[in-house]
Amino acid sequence: MPGPMTTDQHPQQNEPNEFGFAGAATGPEPDPRRQDPTEDVAVPADDFTAPLTRALDDATHRDES
Repeated sequence: MPGPMTTDQHPQQNEPNEFGFAGAATGPEPDPRRQDPTEDVAVPADDFTAPLTRALDDATHRDES
């Protein structure tokens, strides 16, 4: 049976490299200030159906009178 697992500390691995990164690799994080314009279309913050419905009602009532 193998003994307990241990990790050797390698201080040189925790120092920044020539690009300024240190330690294990991590994925890039998105810029929180940027918003994808498709989100505005896919999930609108306001109700755009009410003005459209009113405009269609006005247009159809004008045609009848």
